[in-house]
Amino acid sequence: AGPMEERELTKTEEDQLRVQTHVFRIYELVFNLPPHAQSLHFEIRRDDHIQYLTKGLAQLGPSFRVLDSNRPWICYWIMHSIALLGDCVKDELENDIIDFLNRCQDSNGGYGGGPGQMPHLATTYAAVNTLITIGGERSLSSINRENLYEFLIRMKDSGGGFSMHDGGEIDVRACYTAISVASILNIMDDRLIQGTGDYIISCQTYEGGIAGEPGSEAHGGYTFCGLAAMVLMNEANRLKLPELINWVVWRQGVEFGFQGRANKLVDGCYSFWQGAVLGIAQRLLHSLV
Repeated sequence: AGPMEERELTKTEEDQLRVQTHVFRIYELVFNLPPHAQSLHFEIRRDDHIQYLTKGLAQLGPSFRVLDSNRPWICYWIMHSIALLGDCVKDELENDIIDFLNRCQDSNGGYGGGPGQMPHLATTYAAVNTLITIGGERSLSSINRENLYEFLIRMKDSGGGFSMHDGGEIDVRACYTAISVASILNIMDDRLIQGTGDYIISCQTYEGGIAGEPGSEAHGGYTFCGLAAMVLMNEANRLKLPELINWVVWRQGVEFGFQGRANKLVDGCYSFWQGAVLGIAQRLLHSLV
């Protein structure tokens, strides 16, 4: 085919153009409004959000059965969102959440996705952060820190990484959830983090971002997990930070959202992962000035 001959668009390119067109129409509509009307258009409907979130802590519909192994995550997403909105739930509901998460806590340490389920680093992260968000003696004392430390040690791999659960996958996500929980509960020590920085460094790719495991593609979620874990271990200076920041900046699309990987569509969740990386990087750079 000649250089000027039009080629057929790929499915990804078609989806990208469709999203761009839709987003640009919204921007055009908003930017043509008077300034005072623009601010109203972008106002967070705080009370509606809180009502919606609180309802999610009650009985969920049958479609949520696919999240049966993610129930601590539902608690975390809701409680953290309510806290960000500057509100809280009633004491009775907080106590119900504490009791539920206690039933998810394994007798040998860690939290499963529901009562009786195997302990998993991701749901342990969600459960601990939920209990920290609630706060108070009853919530915090429900966490068995000694058993949890032993669970983290059992998940530690000889190569420096962590396994998500017994016999599970070893990746940067597991490193972050383990290190984050240990840092929050003040149980992080040299034994726990030995070799973890080396493992994360081996996951930084030629692109600048961080992959889930050595040899994989740089990914927004894993880049956040890797950088955050390195910061918590005071080893962020070992990463190639200029290359990492450059990779994240170039993940922002014309719609102003972020994509998770090169040549992917922008996504709301990656606007958090990639945006959080830039927030962490900004604090790192300020500390070096």
